[in-house]
Amino acid sequence: MRWLSIFVMLMVGVGAEPLFGIRVPTLAILVIGTALTAWNLFAYRTQPAATTSTTFMELLVDLAAWASFLYLTGGATNPMASMLLPLVAVGATLLPMAQAWLLAGISISIYATLWFAHRPLYLPNPDQAAMWHLAGMEATFAVSAGVVVWYVSRLTQAIRLRDQTLAHAREQALRNERILALANQAASAAHELGTPLASMRLLVTELIPSMPDASTREDLQLVDQQIEQCKTILSRLTEVAGRARAREQRKQPVGEWIAQQVQAVRVQRPDADVALRAPAENPAIVADAALDHALHNLLTNALKAAPDTAIDIEVVLRGNIVDIRLMDRGPGIPAGVLSSTLPSGRKTLPGEGLGIGLLLTHTAIESHGGSLTYQRRPGGGTIAIMTLPTVAP
Repeated sequence: MRWLSIFVMLMVGVGAEPLFGIRVPTLAILVIGTALTAWNLFAYRTQPAATTSTTFMELLVDLAAWASFLYLTGGATNPMASMLLPLVAVGATLLPMAQAWLLAGISISIYATLWFAHRPLYLPNPDQAAMWHLAGMEATFAVSAGVVVWYVSRLTQAIRLRDQTLAHAREQALRNERILALANQAASAAHELGTPLASMRLLVTELIPSMPDASTREDLQLVDQQIEQCKTILSRLTEVAGRARAREQRKQPVGEWIAQQVQAVRVQRPDADVALRAPAENPAIVADAALDHALHNLLTNALKAAPDTAIDIEVVLRGNIVDIRLMDRGPGIPAGVLSSTLPSGRKTLPGEGLGIGLLLTHTAIESHGGSLTYQRRPGGGTIAIMTLPTVAP
């Protein structure tokens, strides 16, 4: 807005007399425009932190420049006097109430003073003064309208962006609260289930050698293995949660990391058909146990959705971003669910489960600076796209 003010002042100072025959103090106007230009270019080229005090001072500088300009060009009779209004509008939106009213009072005082304290304009034909005044009012109205629309549009866009950021922050806070509650429940459940599992393990261990039937002993041994697996899972839940996350993180090539998670899934599901396509370039990502579980969960969901077809994994590089696309041939996600699936952790995919795994998956990916989105796969099925930042080798 200040550059626009400088441009208008300089155009009037240079072009008023040759174009319209209106004599103005060109040198004095050029001094004002040059001083305002110097203030904009040099005095604040370091761009100090914006505060209400600095904003108020900047608006006072603009008011002083316009007051000086109007004093030299007819004062209140100059239709450009309405250019004081956009400055007041800016102050009303950016300043506290007291400073905004003070700025408005200063503007009114300037306008009132210009009624009797100004240098008159010299017109070649005084009879055309009314026509020139109306033409100036029209031009000034057009410029003021454009400035107000431009400024309010930018302000509205900034407010909308702020609201979106606040909404995202609130959603993250709610999701973190849910995860904390889930962690507390998991720790409590692990503590309570430890005793009955130990009792079951003791009974099964005593029963195995006393069974004369070999098939029964094999079944009991399988039960013993499953109990041991349950104890292992519970021990993970009761691990010290305060471990430094940096100790758990590791830098690993993305292709190698995906292959490890695919192999882990195949151990649990030997019949899993997973095809991996990755480019020759193999950038590294920062992974940890949470991110491992996130990819493992997505693979498991894809295999559940399409147990009889192959799961395709495609790695796509986009600069310092890598897209991991998991594509299945399952029934797909309904359009109404697809457009709002779980960025906030509030919805679940259709099918079995409570959505806790997908909630944790989203949280793990977002904590690594990534995102998770879903698309319909042409020909049927779903594409889960895990986007992660890469790191320098």
